[in-house]
Amino acid sequence: MRVIRRVLMVYFTFMLLIVGITPAAPIHVAYAQDLPTRDSLPPGNWNQISTGGETTCGHGAPYSFYYREGPGQDLLINFQGGGMCWNAQTCNVSTTTFDDNINPGDPSDNPSIHPAGITDFGNPENPFINYDMVYVNYCTGDMHTGNAVVGYDFEGNWFETRHKGYVNASTVLNWVYNNIPVPDSVFVTGCSAGSVGAAYWASDIMRHYAGRRVALLGDSGGGWRGGLGSSFNLWGTTYNGIAGANLTIEQFYISTARAFPNNRVAQYNTLYDETQQFFNFVGFSAVGYNDALTANLRDISNRARNFRSFTAGGGIHCIIPRGEFYLHMANGVRFRDWVADIAAGNNVTSPACQGGCEYAEQYTFPQ
Repeated sequence: MRVIRRVLMVYFTFMLLIVGITPAAPIHVAYAQDLPTRDSLPPGNWNQISTGGETTCGHGAPYSFYYREGPGQDLLINFQGGGMCWNAQTCNVSTTTFDDNINPGDPSDNPSIHPAGITDFGNPENPFINYDMVYVNYCTGDMHTGNAVVGYDFEGNWFETRHKGYVNASTVLNWVYNNIPVPDSVFVTGCSAGSVGAAYWASDIMRHYAGRRVALLGDSGGGWRGGLGSSFNLWGTTYNGIAGANLTIEQFYISTARAFPNNRVAQYNTLYDETQQFFNFVGFSAVGYNDALTANLRDISNRARNFRSFTAGGGIHCIIPRGEFYLHMANGVRFRDWVADIAAGNNVTSPACQGGCEYAEQYTFPQ
């Protein structure tokens, strides 16, 4: 994504000193009140909902999210991706490593612009064409998990960044729970930083919709291993009572899969994901991308029988917002069909390309 690619511009100074952190208070979200109800919104359109209350973007811009009512009774919750920040250089107000506002004219913020992949409602092959959809916007640099205000000194200028992704996502989900109480099924997803947010929040969603079929698909976020604890700690992230410094992304998947063994938990990655490789290079993984991805998938699979993965060839980062959603294949399995089976509650295997299929299979068009 564009904000992630631009992080290359700041790599050589990314270790600048963090000089002050305001610890987060115990998690308490004063949910925004007087939001429009689902019934008051026109169906078939993407509606931007401004939340108010304690929600905020990283540098104080107002927070909002998008909702679209479909003709069916199923629900899709999609956590937006878009970079992250972890020190004074990457979190400052002129940063290019994450978006610190929500711009209705930006296609990465507004899902109604240039629809593709799972938001392409003109494609009859879209398995989510009839779903109600919630787009959980992201503007806090903390992978939808933070609850801290952090002070930094950047070249002699003091500023604060509001890592309040937890508050924002809590508010969105509270609206969802109140307005969509009994969907037929739920599909939780997100790409890049949004894949981490989806994995983090999936257990809360599955717990709330107990008795419903709920599936999780993390898109392009499975190749970081053992390097994010300091960032989770900085952001004030906690999970199941575990403090940020001791957290890993694998824990989110394992914990969710084991707590809800009748639900499907899954990941999509590519063999040569350039964006994930870059973040590994700057320290967000203790080992290289391919080794990290292999180890993570192995560890999750060994501890969770209901986990599945799809590993495609090539280096694409994020597939759910792309036309390639309908084209990618691995071991003769089309990704679109694999996702549709997961959403329907069918059993699937874990197809994986073996080095040379990025051109032989990846771009094979369905006949």
